[in-house]
Amino acid sequence: MSEIEVILKKEIGKDLGSRQKIEALFKNIDENVSKVTMNFEGVEFMGRSFAQEYLNRKHIASFEVVEKNMPEDVQKMFEIILKLNNKL
Repeated sequence: MSEIEVILKKEIGKDLGSRQKIEALFKNIDENVSKVTMNFEGVEFMGRSFAQEYLNRKHIASFEVVEKNMPEDVQKMFEIILKLNNKL
């Protein structure tokens, strides 16, 4: 098993808005990977649909997913999504 780091700005861009892009990213991670560090450095925007899909994919992933260099507004978006999911 191995660990990798994904630099989201490099893989997707500084604006994280497309649900399909994070879906594809998670699908393309090798099955032998045990831990993925998602590096949010340089990310300027994250849309709600991207955040929702990211959290869904993280929850069902066969590997551990951790975040680093997360901007405050990205963290707040994740918190909003998690609060909404807990109310459903």
